[in-house]
Amino acid sequence: MKRSMIFLLLLAMISMRLAAQVNPQKGYVITNENDTIYGTIDYLTDAQNVKACLFQKEGESEYKALSPGDIKGYRLADDGIYYVSRLFSVVEEGEQLQELLFAEFLLQGGVSLFRYYYDYNNYFGFVGSDGKEIVLRDDKLNDDLMTYNHKLQVRRQKVQDVNALMNRDNTIANRLWKMELTSEDLTKLVKQYDEEHCTDQGECVLFRYDKKKTTTVKHRFYVGAGISYASYESPSHGAGVIYSVMFTEYSYSGIAPTFFAGADFMFPRFSRNLNAQVELSYTPHRYKSNDVNMDGDHPEMTLNEIAARIGLGYVFNPDSRIMPFIKGGLNLSWNTGMKEKALDYKYRIDESKPVTYGTGDMDHGKGAKAGIYLGAGVDISHIRISAFWKKAFGGRLNEKSCGVLTAAYIF
Repeated sequence: MKRSMIFLLLLAMISMRLAAQVNPQKGYVITNENDTIYGTIDYLTDAQNVKACLFQKEGESEYKALSPGDIKGYRLADDGIYYVSRLFSVVEEGEQLQELLFAEFLLQGGVSLFRYYYDYNNYFGFVGSDGKEIVLRDDKLNDDLMTYNHKLQVRRQKVQDVNALMNRDNTIANRLWKMELTSEDLTKLVKQYDEEHCTDQGECVLFRYDKKKTTTVKHRFYVGAGISYASYESPSHGAGVIYSVMFTEYSYSGIAPTFFAGADFMFPRFSRNLNAQVELSYTPHRYKSNDVNMDGDHPEMTLNEIAARIGLGYVFNPDSRIMPFIKGGLNLSWNTGMKEKALDYKYRIDESKPVTYGTGDMDHGKGAKAGIYLGAGVDISHIRISAFWKKAFGGRLNEKSCGVLTAAYIF
């Protein structure tokens, strides 16, 4: 019992450790001495990012939690999200709220713009050239009708304060009333104001608001083509009684082209390696049997297959230019036309008549079937090379096995 408790405790600690570091991003921190240190930032949720920066210095193996008092700020690489240490100060319900936080630096200019995240709410700080700051809260006016009038009154006063700060444009108040209070929209508003009215304050610097860095779900699309090697067996035709038409069963195999398009969906805040995959393909199968019929011809089969694949992938080395992966999941097929040609058959009308032999065609019509697929491949920049095996269950034509080799372009 004691050993079990120790094992469970260690398992919980390992799980917490893994869960704590789920979205590493290249970046850097700015020390209080204005030094820049490069490394990896574990970029998590807004609530966590404003309190601390989890930073792993290049060459080190451990993450350190840096508070707003420890550093001046931090930023993700490639012009990503930029946080700076600032004193958040507002008065709400007659109470003074103050806390040193990491604020997202959106725009620097004659009027600068910051975004604070405090107590599950977004606040936007408009800072004039004299350092005066007006903090406007995203009140979500329609969320709570019980407090609508009070929120409306507070919003009206704050909008007037921002309008006074940006007094060279008499449309500011009206535009603030009509727009959604989002980082993107407010950044556009302030940037336009700075470029039109604050050119004497120097260049306006936009710290890009990149949704790709903050979103919980990322995606990418791809299209491609390949070749498919498959083998099929025809079903037992006829009712099995002496008076029925009985077709001979044949086996078919061969190579067919395949065309496809798909998408990968990544969840960086959950796992950097796992992704969900959705893919659609079209494969026109045209095969001949190795056997011959009574006329000396090879029977043929045609099958037009539309397939949908839904599954999971695991990517090795997700930060590398060359990323091997494995994948697997459910394969759903719709056969829009299944036919066999030049089949041997036999029949007789009754016992008094001799058996008649001949050759003919069989139209299996349309059908659907389900199966599985397993595969592996590698992504090299925008090119994907992969191979997979799939197996379908059921259907009029029995798919014994199928292997597919493909190349795709990722965009």
